[in-house]
Formats: sequence, structure tokens, C-alpha cells
Amino acid sequence: MFRLAFRSILAHKARYLLPALGVVLGVAFVVGSLLYGDAVKSSIERAQLRAQADVAVKVAPERYSTPMGDDVVGQLQGLPGVAAVRPIADGRAFLVGKDGALVGLPDRAVGVSYDPARFPLRAGKAPAGPDEVAVDELAAKKASLGAGDQVSVIVKGVVRQVRLVGVFAGDDARLASGGTLVAFEMKTAVAQFAHVPGSYSAIDLVAAPGVSQDTLANSVTAILPEKQFSIETGNQLNTPRSDNKITEILLIFAAVALFVAVFLVANTFTMLAAARARENALLRAVGASRKYVLRTVLAEATVLGLIATVLGYLLGIGAALLLNRAFAVINGPGVPLQVFSIGALCAAIGVGVGVTTVTAYIPARRAAAIPPIAALRTGVSPTAKSLRRRNIIGLVGTLLGAAITVAGIQAEDLIYLGAPVTMLGLIILTPWFSLGLTKILRGPLTRLAGMRGTLAVENTRRNPRRTAATAASLMIGLSVCAAVTVPIASVAAASAKMSATVDKADIEVTTIDWADLSAKTATDIAKVPGVQSVTPLSPVAIQLDDGGFLNPTGVDPRSVTDFFPLKIKQGTLDQLATGLAVSEQLAAAYGWTIGSVVSGTFKANSGDSPASLPIVAIYEASESGERALIAVPKDAAPQKILVKTAQDASTVSKAIQHALANPTLVVQTKAEVAEAAGAKAAVFLNILYALLSVSVLIGALGVVNTMTMSTLERVREIGLLRAVGLGRKQVGSVLRLESVIIAMLGALIGLVAGCALGAAVVLSVGKLTLVLPWDRLGVFVLLTVAIGILASLWPARKAAQTPILTAIHADTE
Repeated sequence: MFRLAFRSILAHKARYLLPALGVVLGVAFVVGSLLYGDAVKSSIERAQLRAQADVAVKVAPERYSTPMGDDVVGQLQGLPGVAAVRPIADGRAFLVGKDGALVGLPDRAVGVSYDPARFPLRAGKAPAGPDEVAVDELAAKKASLGAGDQVSVIVKGVVRQVRLVGVFAGDDARLASGGTLVAFEMKTAVAQFAHVPGSYSAIDLVAAPGVSQDTLANSVTAILPEKQFSIETGNQLNTPRSDNKITEILLIFAAVALFVAVFLVANTFTMLAAARARENALLRAVGASRKYVLRTVLAEATVLGLIATVLGYLLGIGAALLLNRAFAVINGPGVPLQVFSIGALCAAIGVGVGVTTVTAYIPARRAAAIPPIAALRTGVSPTAKSLRRRNIIGLVGTLLGAAITVAGIQAEDLIYLGAPVTMLGLIILTPWFSLGLTKILRGPLTRLAGMRGTLAVENTRRNPRRTAATAASLMIGLSVCAAVTVPIASVAAASAKMSATVDKADIEVTTIDWADLSAKTATDIAKVPGVQSVTPLSPVAIQLDDGGFLNPTGVDPRSVTDFFPLKIKQGTLDQLATGLAVSEQLAAAYGWTIGSVVSGTFKANSGDSPASLPIVAIYEASESGERALIAVPKDAAPQKILVKTAQDASTVSKAIQHALANPTLVVQTKAEVAEAAGAKAAVFLNILYALLSVSVLIGALGVVNTMTMSTLERVREIGLLRAVGLGRKQVGSVLRLESVIIAMLGALIGLVAGCALGAAVVLSVGKLTLVLPWDRLGVFVLLTVAIGILASLWPARKAAQTPILTAIHADTE
């Protein structure tokens, strides 16, 4: 049986090539995702285990406002069974290289108190004063730094010039994932990173010989107040905590690619069953049972799957290496890529062999059902089955999915259920759509291309199920592209609009992700020549006495009117330094009037403080405007700084960047803010498109495969067309039109469905305005037309080159 399967594949290798390639790409995507994810996970877990190898118990405050100072350290030192107590102070610290750029990934930039037990020196000495630091050897190597160099370090938005006095080694999960460690002497680290003055971030305990971790943890629990401290044993700390989000995201896109490949494989075996009907009938006539024919076809699918699995696994290794380089997550002493992973190998076999075999089962049953008498016929035309039952199922599924999706506008989670149900319904309905679209296209194409247009339309209508399966392979990828494009384009447009209308600033100063603005940054900006007015925007949290929360924005009372077009309805902003200004909507919601006192508690990381503020002004606020304004609390870190200039904004923006020399700052004019909003969306979309490109490529292979196999099926028909006067170029144009019709069918359904699903996501947010990115959707349509034309080139050339007499005498219909 398998010998027959091998011979069959070799005899029809051109027909099996494209479906095998589709499965190869799907397997490669899965294997690459798993191998890459395992490498990242192993590297982080190894660093995590080594960093905490001798820690028996770790103590940390449950809340930022919980103090944990030397008094707690003294209590822990007095416990029996404690060999060493290591207090730790850490937080965010950015290392600046000689080129003025940040070293390492910003989200993994860490400042920490130096501990010789954790960070053995490789060069230099330990930091001993506020102006000395040591850095990890990976960061030093990357930035070409050495002991004795003068470097810049940024902590809480303040740029400090310090001397690099030491380079140390250290295993840390943050280093393994691309971060940097800047070590300060303990006193300096506490002053910089403590949320409560004099407090540590954590305390590590080393157990004396013979003392178990659980015993020591119980002793710690007995002396520290309950619910104020987190107490973990070393075993708990060393439990791998690296997540698999990257792998999961990649596998989602791999699943989409495999789903598309299913249509390609199913279509191939369906067409082969029709093309080899007489061959299968002969097998039945000479005594083969239905089960034998069924097993033979499944054996072909299994062999094809095995070949695709081997090739896909090898390609997946290359994909993992490419992902490792492209995303640059592994940094430093990462674990080498394990090219032969049991999990990846099992997944490859399950995907490659399993998907191919399962997908081929229904076509195999059809092949086995061919009666022996069919061997006596010169050609076997497939019996056209009614689409009525399929259309009813598809219509019900589509309407059900659409109803769930519409309901998801009010309950967002329902969209994730409604979207796949809708897509499955549309896939089932695609044959009906193909008949409808080709009926509409018949007239225009006949007028434009004459008989060639009519032939192209009729050929696509001949087998609507085949046309639908081919179009669906493209439809899925394009629908996902459209579904993610619409929400992201809407968010980018809303961000650009808000930045242009919410205030009258000429320049906005923010930071990169994970960085902070210093409270003195606004003062420094005000000193730059060309700056006319400055105000920080600082988020403030007030817990009201009734238990609710108020989140006013802290501003500079002296300059707030330069930036916000407020229409004061009652009161005045003159007393904002000691009071609160609120919007009409907020005042109405709480029943506040001028003179009403808002009582509660200021909530901050450094601790709580009482709040008692009179309402001094009520103003009319735009939909995107600030709901409440308050004077910036002392030393509050701003979230954004607005700048009004007396000169050209671009010139002043460059002057601010030069004067502050802080690479964590983002200084942008209004136009640049709007452009940046679109640029961020574009980067995100391009990554998604890159991941979805495999699905679109497999869909394109489906069009090529269908056109190729249908051409092989219609050799005699094409020969007769040539015999009655149709030229080679005309035959090629017929096939090109067929291919474009099929591709456009998939694009039309996919883009409409994707835009509808994307619109539902936008509407579920509530405050977003729906934006359809016609430029990108137009690119999708042009891409689809190009796919259709390219897919037909080889089949058209093959058909046109077949000699007329050879074609007429062929036994294919």
C-alpha cells in the first residue's frame, strides 16, 4: 500500500508539490515558534535559578507604601538559623553609552544595590560613593565601557554623571532577556529607589547549615506583621516563572497558516480524486475493496505529510534562528538553540502528518465510493450536488456569528466568539457567493474580453465548491489583515486628533516606555531659549471619603490657561493653587458647586496624605479634555510636559533635546506627535503583516495549485478551443481571468468580513471613531489581483504550449 502511495506521489509529483509546500510552511512556522520560545524560556529560567541559588527566603513588602528598613533587617538577623541577611534596593536605571544612546532594552534597565555575593567583580572595584557605579559585563562589552570611564545614568528622569569603577558578572533573568544592571553602593541605591524613605525593596535570607527553607520561612512569618510582607522560600523563587506569551502569539499565527493549508490539501485531494476516478475504478474492478482504496489515498496523504514534516522541521530551525535574530530577545549567555526538541518534533509530526491525513479523509472516502463500472467510461464527470443544504447551514452560521459579534459591541468578549463563528459561516457560504459574483461579472467581462470573459466566468462557475475552497484560502489571511488594520487605524487617528485638539501646546515632552519624567524637568525646559510657557501634566489620585476615586490632572496654575481652551462657567482659576477646578459633567455628577469641599486622601507610592480642596472653578470641557485640574503636588513626577514657544517649534524642540541631553525623553512638535501615532501603528501592523504573510502565501499557493490542476484536467477542452481558432495568448488570458476572479472573490469576502469585525471592535470601545484605512485596503486589493495574475502564469504557459493534436486526443475532459 505504501509502495503504491510512493509510486503515485512520484508519478504526480507536480500535483503534490504545492500542497506539500503549504504544509511545509505551516510545520516550519510551528517548529520555529516552539524552538525559539524554548530558547528564550530556557535562557531566562537558567539565569533565574543561578541568581537565587543560595537564597533560602525572600522578604518583600506587599505594598509600595509598606516600610521595610533597618529595623526589619535587625529583626531578621536575630532569627535562629539565619546565616546571612542581604537587603536589596532596586528600581529603574538607564545606562547611557558613549554614543548618547541607551544600552540594552529599556524595559529591562535595572538599578540595584551592589552585593559582592550576587555580583562578583571581573574588573575594577565596588562602588563606594554616590558618584560611583558598577555595571554588568554584558552591558560593558556592548557599550565598550571599562573601569574608570565617565558615564551617564538616568534615574527617575534625572541624568547623572558618574564614574564607572567596576565591572561584574551576574546571572539575572533581566540580563538574559536583554537588560542591563547598574549597581550603586547601598546608601545611594536606597535614596534613589526607596518608595518609602529608608526602605529596601527586598531582603534575602541565607539559611545556616541544616536549617530548611520552610523552617526559616515559618520563623520569619512569626515575627513580621501579617498581610504586610510577602515571604517566599528559595524553592518557590526558583520555580520557573518565565511566561510563554511570545510562543503563544507565534503559534496563533501558525494556526491561521495551518488552517489555510487545510483548504489547499483538501482541494488537492478532491481534485485528484476526480482526476483519478477511472484509475480508482479500475482498482475496484480488479478486486480492490472500498477500504483498500480509502487506505491507499490516506497512505498517500501520510507519506506526503511525512515528507512535509521533515522539510518543515528543517525549515523551522532556520525560522527559529531568524526569529532569534529579528526580535533580539536573547542577550548574553543564552542557551544555544536546541534544534532537536521532543516537543517540537512531536508537534511537527502531529501537524504535518495529522493535518494532512485528517484533511484528506473526506476526499479519500469520495475516491473509495467510485463504482467499478466507471472504469468502462472514457471520462468521469463529477456529479454536481445541490448547494441548498450547505447554503442553509452557512447562512445560519453567518447570521449567528454576526448576531454574537453585534452583541459584542456591548460585551467585548463576545466578539472573540462571534468572529470565528462568522468566518466559518462565510467559508461554508463561499460557493453561493462565487455563483452570485460570477453571475454579476458575466456581462462586464463579456463586454470587455468577449468570448474569453464568458469562458473564464463559466469555468469558475463549473465547480463552485472548488472555486470556494480556493478563494477561502486567500479569504482567511486577508480577513485577519483587515480585522486588525481597522481598529489600529482608528486608534491612530483618534490619537492624532486628540493630540491636535486637546491642548494648544506647540511641543510635547514625554518619555520612552518604562522611563520617568523628573519633577525638575519642566523647570529645566523653561530655561531653554525660545520657550515661552511650560506646564507639567501630573496624574493625581484622590480617594474620596465616600470610597470613590477622583483623578485630577496636576498642572501649573500660572500657565494652565496658555494650554487649555477652558470656558469658565463659574468661579475663577486664580485660586487653583489651593483648590480644584472641575468640568461641568463632573460637578453635576457629584453635585458640586463653587465652594464645595472635596475631602479624601491623596494616594501615592510614597504614602498617603489627607486632602481637603475647595471647588474654585467649574468649566466646560471637550469630550477629550481634562475632567478635573489641580495644582501639581510638590515633587510629583509629571506624565507629560506641554511647551508653548515664541519661535519655530522645530528649532526649540532641537534646543530642548540638546539642553537636557536625556535619551529617555521624547520631544516632539504637534505635527510630530500626530505622525508618531501613525508610525507606531504602522510598525505594529507591519509586524502583524509579516506574521500573516505566511497565511497569504499559502493562500496564493492554493490559487496556483487549483489553476494548475484544473488546467491538467482540461487538456482536451483547451485543445478543442485551440482547434476552433483560439490563440495561445487568448488561452492564457482566459486562465488569467479565471485566476483573478477566484482571487478577487476571496479578497472581497475577506476584506468585507474583516472590516466588519474590525468595526465591531472599534464600536465596542465606545469613544473611538471608526476609520477605514482605504489606502491599505486598496493595497490588499492590488496584492490580490497580482496574486491572481502570477498564479496563472505557469498554468497558462503550460496550456498554451500543449500541441493541439495531443490535447484533442487526451483522455482528460
